[in-house]
Amino acid sequence: MGGCAPPQYGFAAPSLPVGNPSDGGSLGDGEAIAIDGLSKHRWLTFTQTEACFESHLNDLRAEDILPKFDFILMGFRDQTQPMANVPAIASSRVTVKSSGQEKVVTQERAFGLAHVVVEVCFDNPGRVVTPATSYVVLRVPYSVDSDAIGGGSRDGVWRLTR
Repeated sequence: MGGCAPPQYGFAAPSLPVGNPSDGGSLGDGEAIAIDGLSKHRWLTFTQTEACFESHLNDLRAEDILPKFDFILMGFRDQTQPMANVPAIASSRVTVKSSGQEKVVTQERAFGLAHVVVEVCFDNPGRVVTPATSYVVLRVPYSVDSDAIGGGSRDGVWRLTR
């Protein structure tokens, strides 16, 4: 035996259960919390022409959000599907909605933690989210160790229910 297994996504973040929107399922209003415990994602809309998400990303400022870095929407049949076989599309539009600082107080000191809220949209999401899709991942290009097993620390994960 030998050889390397094909790279897989780690699904380390908890997945938020929602209805499969390609079957008319409800997205609800819950937030998918990323591995970092700070980044939060809401799935706002899904139509055949566009899907949009709202992402609250900590430790980033508005000027950190660069057009050259695409968010990626991925649709998995199951958790064992190799990354090379997963349908994926790049964001068509990323809009900064707000940014600022939250006051964080520790025993040692108080400091400001920067955050930015962005709306991320994808054209023709039916290429990724189909009736056969079980998991949807919003890959965040500003994640730490985004190429490591387990994926990015700021990614959002949804488990589609039937």
